[in-house]
Amino acid sequence: MPSLRCIATTAGSLKRMRTALFLLLMGAPLLSGCGSGKFFVPPCQDTNSCGGGGSTAYSSFAYVGNQTVGTIAAFPLPTAAFTSVSGTSYNLGTPVSALAATPTGTFLYVAITQGSILVYSIGANGVLTQGNNGSAVASTLLPTYMTVDPSGNWLFVVSSSSHQLLMFQINTTNGILTQNSQSPILLASGNPTQIYVTPNDQNLYVGLGAGGLDAFAFNSTTGALSNHLHYAPLSSAGVADNAIAADNNSAFLFVGETGSNLRVFTIGTGGALTEISGSPFQTQLGPKAIVVDPTNAYVYVANSTAGVITGYTLGAGGALTPLSSSPFTTGSVPVAMSLDSTGKYLLAISNGGNPDLQIFSFDATHPGALDTVATAATGTDPAGAISLSVVP
Repeated sequence: MPSLRCIATTAGSLKRMRTALFLLLMGAPLLSGCGSGKFFVPPCQDTNSCGGGGSTAYSSFAYVGNQTVGTIAAFPLPTAAFTSVSGTSYNLGTPVSALAATPTGTFLYVAITQGSILVYSIGANGVLTQGNNGSAVASTLLPTYMTVDPSGNWLFVVSSSSHQLLMFQINTTNGILTQNSQSPILLASGNPTQIYVTPNDQNLYVGLGAGGLDAFAFNSTTGALSNHLHYAPLSSAGVADNAIAADNNSAFLFVGETGSNLRVFTIGTGGALTEISGSPFQTQLGPKAIVVDPTNAYVYVANSTAGVITGYTLGAGGALTPLSSSPFTTGSVPVAMSLDSTGKYLLAISNGGNPDLQIFSFDATHPGALDTVATAATGTDPAGAISLSVVP
């Protein structure tokens, strides 16, 4: 059973102490204000004044799941320009494998490698409080990736132990999950790596590693998935589909494959894909995450093997042209990226650390170029940052 190691002496700490003691008695994974010894609930988070530049308001809250040290690190991101960020560590006492938050920033779902999916409400200043009386809201063996659709009503989960897609309806009042009657959905053979729902909430794609890519049409009102299609990776040996993203208009799908392939498809009726002329484009080794900037002009790929982010301009027909300023150096083994809610900053986490978390701004002089504005550890290294979720 996890032990309560210390109590943060900040405003509201008494409430957190009562919650922690309750969870301890329930035998649930402990969500503590203390964790690695390097992080704590800082007074600035209680008074809404964290971050450099003297900001007293936040644009977003970034949450990082740490696989090695079994913690969640939370970072309030100031609205104004900043040069540093302060973190809060929540100790679960067990490896974290995936995070997913509702788009409005109401709930954060946390998957642990033991197989449980936990829910936390996101309170004032990003503070997390465990829900469902400390009990899991769902369970599956070895969950590896989760995402919430843009409506905030559906949570999707894949596991490294099966070729199935799990789908849950979210109770928007308390975050409790109800498994959809269509779930589990059998996928093509492969090792599920990522799930992606297009910005228009009409199509869903699942990366299957060496198994390629599965596509579905999605009805976000009813939760129905239909028109199941399968696409194989490129024929060269060892190629695996590991990274997926679409542009903001849901017109193009970008798929990163092991090696250095970045494939581009047009998205058709029912989620059907047609590869564009000139695809695949070249990126660096090990594409793991893809993000399109808010202006729909640039595409960024985090390459885990190379330890860099490659950037491209996005043409009208989906063609990609490498930025002259690219690539941009990250920490060791970057695994996830996300924009903040203002669209001014791009966040990246690296599983190998050095740094764990890196925050970029978009260069004002060189279009599309990324400038590092802040870095932070997400726990006592090696923390093993594995999943990133950023909410308003």
